[in-house]
Amino acid sequence: MHSRERSLLLNSNNRNSLETERFLEILEVKSKKIMKHGFIGFGNLTRAVYHGLKEEKGMTFAYFARNRKEVDILFCEQINDLVSFADVIWLGIKPQDLNGILEQLKECNLDGKTIVSPVAGKSIAYIEQYLGKNQLIVRIMPNLAMAYRKSVTAFTTNRPGNKKAREFFALLGKLGKAVELEESGFNLFTSVFGSGPAFILAFIQIFKDKMQEFNLPGPLIDELLLELTQGTTLYFAQNQKNYSIEELIRNITSKGGTTQAGLEYFRDHQIGKHFEGVLDAARNRSEEMSRNGR
Repeated sequence: MHSRERSLLLNSNNRNSLETERFLEILEVKSKKIMKHGFIGFGNLTRAVYHGLKEEKGMTFAYFARNRKEVDILFCEQINDLVSFADVIWLGIKPQDLNGILEQLKECNLDGKTIVSPVAGKSIAYIEQYLGKNQLIVRIMPNLAMAYRKSVTAFTTNRPGNKKAREFFALLGKLGKAVELEESGFNLFTSVFGSGPAFILAFIQIFKDKMQEFNLPGPLIDELLLELTQGTTLYFAQNQKNYSIEELIRNITSKGGTTQAGLEYFRDHQIGKHFEGVLDAARNRSEEMSRNGR
């Protein structure tokens, strides 16, 4: 609404200022385009996306799944209904289920739709085999921290200059840190940032298992470890611009002390190399899934 029209309404003798402001709010909401997100599947990841975006203005949500979930958004019993509803269609399904869903989608009218795939190991080219090269497809690799707007998400698309693709990339920025990445880098990115939270939690579990020697209640140990990880993350966040990770480790390490003894064991036994093997195993699996999907 133009400022002149707004001024005329505010100065009108026919309605008080409170009524006028409410009237203007309604008009502004109606004038904005509502972005409609449709989730195919409503598992952990799509649920995280929903929780990350649900407070955003100008968005509505629906989902299609085998069974109705306990969530207060529109449930579509048929995939056609979801496609008719949505502007952005999220493929929130397992890799082995993707081809069946794409077979159904290719029979739908997808004009003007954005297809978003967080499906691990499945390339844009694979999806194009079903939906065609003219279909706007965005491939992302996020993690479950999307629910808290703390995801690290890789982004690529088959139409880099497309306005809707750029708008979607901007939307990802509201869910954490988004980075544009060549699709060839997605397998390694998946192993570090997609699977990474599980690997970090596995390390925390090792700490918890060792702390069982204290005979403390499990919930209390969890609280202590949470404080440890939050404090370490804050230490890193406050200093990472001025110090490398190696320097931050040295700042904690006293010569001849306990930290030095532990780090020497870490290095002498090449635990870092062993952990690289964990990341390599995840990347190799993603590459294998990509080869099988082409």
